[in-house]
Amino acid sequence: MGLSLSYEFRVSASAQRARELVQQLHDIALTIPFDEVSDITEWPIPAGSDEELSDEDERWLKICGSQYGQKTMPDGEEVWIDIPPVHLIAFGIQPTQGAETAQIGLACHPATLEYQHYGKSELIETDLAGVYSWTQTCKTQYAGLKQYGGYENFERAHLGLIQLLDAASQLGLQVEVKDDSEYFDDRDLPKLRKTLDEWNGLIAAFAGQLKDRLGPQLEHGIQSPIFSAPDFEHLEAKGLDAWTRPESDDGPDNEEDFGDPRRPRH
Repeated sequence: MGLSLSYEFRVSASAQRARELVQQLHDIALTIPFDEVSDITEWPIPAGSDEELSDEDERWLKICGSQYGQKTMPDGEEVWIDIPPVHLIAFGIQPTQGAETAQIGLACHPATLEYQHYGKSELIETDLAGVYSWTQTCKTQYAGLKQYGGYENFERAHLGLIQLLDAASQLGLQVEVKDDSEYFDDRDLPKLRKTLDEWNGLIAAFAGQLKDRLGPQLEHGIQSPIFSAPDFEHLEAKGLDAWTRPESDDGPDNEEDFGDPRRPRH
């Protein structure tokens, strides 16, 4: 739960071209003032390489590189298929304090996949033959908490990632982005700051209300980064006000955009 950037890359390319594209993205990422950009990792490890991966690292890479496709089975049932990669090249970005790690890369997948459906083996077309693709989400909202630097820190994370996504498009990748703040589409900085305030307030209000409702019966209580904000009570009050504000006010349409605090939609 939190304001995030979701992005998808897609390109028809050979393995060598995919390596070149990821290397170019890595070079560009190093010019953006992120906190950290990791080295590029390839799986399976190329022959002759001295790189070593732990079982956990390999498992994580496979998860990052997987795609998920909705397919119609012969009986008409719609199912979601996990399509693991057969090759991937990727690196990680820690944009700023408070933001999640962004995984950037390209992976190819099998053209067909055997899938067990009610005990019967079905051969599924993945529609990914000859394609390298990537789908990930990075939550940037909590980079905007006061203890991390507020707006400026959030913008370093969010705008830095958008700068990289713009570069990916310029390199020839097909790029699709879902930006919860809508900044990727409108490039409206004042609106971005207002949206961040709204998200922080509404998440604080929801988390606070949920914690109050569940009470002490949970052994460890409700955990959320928003509770670490030094101005949490102020954020919570603003969020509760937004939930109860009449629709005629200038704030967001609460029922449509954010829902009842007992039924979160984000």
